[in-house]
Amino acid sequence: MSVKYIFPNEILEIIFNFCDVYTLYQLSIVCRQFNSVACDTLNKKSQHLFVSITNQKRKKFYERCKPLLSSYDSIFITYCNWISASYKESNIYEEKRNMCRVHYSSNKCLQMTKNTIWFCGDYFLAYNRAKDGTIKKHKKIVGDNYAFIKSIAHCDDYIISGDVDGIIKHWRIESKKDKRNNLKYSVIHDVDEKIDFIDATSQHIIIGSSNLIKILKYTDDKNGCTEEKQIFYGVDVEQPDDYCFGNLNNITSISFDPIGTKFAASFCGSNLSSTSILIYDIEKNNFSYHVMDKKFGGTCRQLLWEDPQTILMCFEHSIKKMDMRTSKVVRTWDSSKYGLSLCCSSDNRYTFVTGYIKIVLWDQRQSDAIQTYTMDKYRGGICALEFDNTHIYVLKGSNLYELDFTERHHFDHKEIKKLFGNFY
Repeated sequence: MSVKYIFPNEILEIIFNFCDVYTLYQLSIVCRQFNSVACDTLNKKSQHLFVSITNQKRKKFYERCKPLLSSYDSIFITYCNWISASYKESNIYEEKRNMCRVHYSSNKCLQMTKNTIWFCGDYFLAYNRAKDGTIKKHKKIVGDNYAFIKSIAHCDDYIISGDVDGIIKHWRIESKKDKRNNLKYSVIHDVDEKIDFIDATSQHIIIGSSNLIKILKYTDDKNGCTEEKQIFYGVDVEQPDDYCFGNLNNITSISFDPIGTKFAASFCGSNLSSTSILIYDIEKNNFSYHVMDKKFGGTCRQLLWEDPQTILMCFEHSIKKMDMRTSKVVRTWDSSKYGLSLCCSSDNRYTFVTGYIKIVLWDQRQSDAIQTYTMDKYRGGICALEFDNTHIYVLKGSNLYELDFTERHHFDHKEIKKLFGNFY
């Protein structure tokens, strides 16, 4: 069925940026009858959106349209809060001051799934998210586990972690009869190397430490892993006896592509003046050949695959987008005026955020940043962040913070009416 949208462009932008695929599909199903009342409903104030709908005689049509129209107001408010940098800031977890553990956390130490936030700081912790994505500050749903974890990866419905002792663990949430949930793990492999970075698919695990990458074949917890390959930067063979460690190129990020057939790794020289981006095809000649080896100036802090053909590279003073089909950088954003960028996160569509001192919101269709969000009252820089349509989750040191953009009291009615006129 062909779909003809009659919404004004501004509302279309909001809907496509903040509605998921299923909601858009629902909208297309009812669009013919929906179009007959859209003009009379969407240009009225939100409290009157249902006047025309309730006059419809079909109960099924009313039930289908009601959640779509009732969500319009909240989507509208959230969108405007993002643009105007209006949000509620919450400290979800604060590190224990008497803790003596000190180790560097990578930008792979925070993971967001649909219902859970996982992170490793003083402890390895998980919090359940409410239906609207919010975490209640003092309601830690999932128990904690003391572990020297430096990097975690989300794969299917579980978490894989790597720690300073080289232990790879598979984590799950175990429900108790008293309704208390706890984190449980099983050890699946010991690589005998400190693990700084880890990523996983259902069949492979890659770990990184110093200038070493190990590729492991993963079957299940019972059989664990078998080591298939280890790669030292620039040497695609086992480490030679005379290998020189005086001028190491250290790993700064590793990442599997979305379909798990390739992975990317960034290596930075000891003087931090240049970065090598290497792509390996795990299905090609038993990992014997690089698919790509590109050199860039500056330090790349994080790699993000947006799709099998596109990868974002977060450098300290810029963000680059590379097309894997041509091996060329197709877009560069200058982030130097916002300070350092040490981590990034993407919605795999048009939007991504970067952070260190400030959180910066970017639209890939524009050259300049859309908005910045500051957290000056908290010490330290941001080492990891994740976001969705309504929230940003930030890890600073061992502290977890939440930025909530859904709050209604932030809504500036006069400003929005000036922007959208009769459509509000």
